[in-house]
Amino acid sequence: MKKIFPKISSIYSSNKLPWAIICFGIFLRLIQYLYNRSLWLDEASLALNIVNRSLTQLLLKPLDLFQAAPLGFLTVEKIMIFVFGNNEYALRLFPLLAGVISLFLFYKVTKVFLGNKAILIALGLFAISDPLIYYSSEVKQYSSDVAIALLIYVITFHYTQLQKLTFWRATFFGFIGAIAIWFSHPAVFVLAGVVTVLIFLYVREKEWQKITNLSIAFLVWIASFAICYFISLRNLVSNNFLLTVWASRFAPSISKLWQAKWYIDTFFNIFKHPVGIPLCGIAALSFIVGGVSMFREKRRDFFFLILPILFTLLASWLKKYPFSGRLILFIVPNVLIFIAEGTEQIIAKTRHTFSIIGITFISLLFFYPLLKAGYHIIRPRLKEEIKPVINYLMKFKQNKDIIYLYYGSRNAFKYYSLKNGFNENEYIVGIESRGNLGNYINDLNKLRGNKRVWIVFSHIYNWKRFDEERFFLYYLNSIGKRLNFFKSAGASVYLYDLSQ
Repeated sequence: MKKIFPKISSIYSSNKLPWAIICFGIFLRLIQYLYNRSLWLDEASLALNIVNRSLTQLLLKPLDLFQAAPLGFLTVEKIMIFVFGNNEYALRLFPLLAGVISLFLFYKVTKVFLGNKAILIALGLFAISDPLIYYSSEVKQYSSDVAIALLIYVITFHYTQLQKLTFWRATFFGFIGAIAIWFSHPAVFVLAGVVTVLIFLYVREKEWQKITNLSIAFLVWIASFAICYFISLRNLVSNNFLLTVWASRFAPSISKLWQAKWYIDTFFNIFKHPVGIPLCGIAALSFIVGGVSMFREKRRDFFFLILPILFTLLASWLKKYPFSGRLILFIVPNVLIFIAEGTEQIIAKTRHTFSIIGITFISLLFFYPLLKAGYHIIRPRLKEEIKPVINYLMKFKQNKDIIYLYYGSRNAFKYYSLKNGFNENEYIVGIESRGNLGNYINDLNKLRGNKRVWIVFSHIYNWKRFDEERFFLYYLNSIGKRLNFFKSAGASVYLYDLSQ
């Protein structure tokens, strides 16, 4: 390869390249953050809790609006609001900082697990991962989950390199893990994986003193988890609404063929989301090759990476933690390390005879993530842009106009209406009746007789080709006349005359 592409090879081996990748990753995250998109339903629901509650209420009472977040995360968010004011930039600052710090932590972690070439592959994929970029600017805890998982690895490797794990070092290790539990729900799975590997290693090497001192850290973690569970987590595992929403995301027992299919589908879907590689077959092959390679040659590293994933899957099987999407964003670094290891192995095996295979393979891995990252530099990710809808409504609204909110838009509208001077008695919130469309008709009929009625849509229920916004508009067109409308990404507002 050096003979064919000498310049590329010199760049590839440069010590500056990892830092260039990190800088590019920071740039991508800043672009998304600075765009300042509207809060969507989940973000607005959590933001209403953070803004409207005192810190004591945040920490000691279950969250409203079916929300769940670690107490440490909520504390930092409340501080951000206090210092910088109630705005999206303040709410998203902690996730952004976590996303940026994760780049540096991941680079440090890859140095332990991978060779130089594989480090660049892993770091490159991490920097341009669409889910990692997106969640670095969302008012949720998933970006900090990644940072905390990586921090646990960094601290673990620091202590494993020391010849002596003294009482005070073990106590400090326990203290760090105890704090992590309060900032990240899945931190417990990473800690469980780490301590399992360390115990096995120390038993095999007959390091009894290290085991004794490690047990101190382990007991501190257990005590911290017990307190956290009593104050916060027990409310989540008994929340019927959340359990219903998460039902399809829990791992089933393998007693029937369709249940085994869940594991296969989930395995491939992980690479699409939350890892962010659409060509999941290529990514899966790299992951498997990397896993086999590490199991044969670096078994300790293999278990450091795989056990947190397996513990999460076990918790999912026990119906305690969903194994899907953003909730498992924290395993993305582990998956990418396996993929990078596998990719390096594939390139090494084919470089003498079919070097084009390795080049094509790595190109396919990077093509779509890089294309998407580049596209979103020009067009940042949008979800439910209700801010321009509310601005339009305020511009053209008259004194006696009626405002009717589609139920999915309620929380986001409420968050922004508080900032724009709307009172709750100035708008009507529609009912939610997905199982009985007749209830929607009855609800809309209550608006008849009014000359100017604004209908606001956001977070629209759209499932199996049924779009509730289209249904609403079809009926409204049959009973009134549309006077005006405005649409943005994922949100819209319509003005109707329903006087006839």
